[in-house]
Amino acid sequence: MEVALAGRKARTTTMETISIRSLQVLMRSLERIHGAEGLRDFPPAVFSALGELIEGCLFSLDTFNLKTGEVISATSDNDRVSGQIKQRLVELIPTHPVMPAARNGAKGAIKLSDCISQRQLEQTALYTDVFFPLGITHQTVSTLDIPGHIAGITVNRDKDFTDEEALLISLLAPQLALAHRNLQRIEALRCAAAQVIPGPEDLERVGLTPREAEVLHWVMKGKQDGVIASILKISVRTVHQHIARILRKLQSETRGSAGYEAMVKLKDLETVPPTADTLLAG
Repeated sequence: MEVALAGRKARTTTMETISIRSLQVLMRSLERIHGAEGLRDFPPAVFSALGELIEGCLFSLDTFNLKTGEVISATSDNDRVSGQIKQRLVELIPTHPVMPAARNGAKGAIKLSDCISQRQLEQTALYTDVFFPLGITHQTVSTLDIPGHIAGITVNRDKDFTDEEALLISLLAPQLALAHRNLQRIEALRCAAAQVIPGPEDLERVGLTPREAEVLHWVMKGKQDGVIASILKISVRTVHQHIARILRKLQSETRGSAGYEAMVKLKDLETVPPTADTLLAG
């Protein structure tokens, strides 16, 4: 069985399809990616999810600092990518063929073959020193949104991607960017939380009910749903229901993002200094 999806290109009327099995794997991949608890956990979560979705690939997450020129690269297979090749990759990332498109604001999944021909690629140092030793001939880069950086997750392989694989990567790309943006917000929230966590009474000011405010307060303190249920003496299912309403009210995709949005709204309301009861324990 297959699920039909309308083609994204305006000039085509063909229907693209994904098998039921691939769709199920895609849903599991999304759950795993959005389940990462921090930026440090994001690369392995993504590599694991992509590895189940697209077979026979080498994955990497690379960031290029536009101001300093610093490059940070993480790969899914450190045994395969030697230190020498990794260092050479870091040196050559600014010359990557996808870089001009990324600088011009291109988003989503960008195929290497759309930026440079195979013949031109084989004449570059990137191909000679990195791609060829690793057996890479095809690559797709899914962009990430990091202020002041060009960043992306690359899917590398020694053969071209099937139409279904290309579609799966295309569908996954905006979710990768969204998950990473949410984690950036969570990290910002955690930095703020090192000083203060709003109390329930403060969170009510952003439009939450007293119970919803209590739930979000404990979420922002890093408590799991079962612990929150125990603290508030309610069921886990009720906690889930409160969180669903909190996400809707704060127009957030994740609980971490909801906490961030609440902090922003409180700042806009010029909240009073927190009381001792709202200080983050430990």
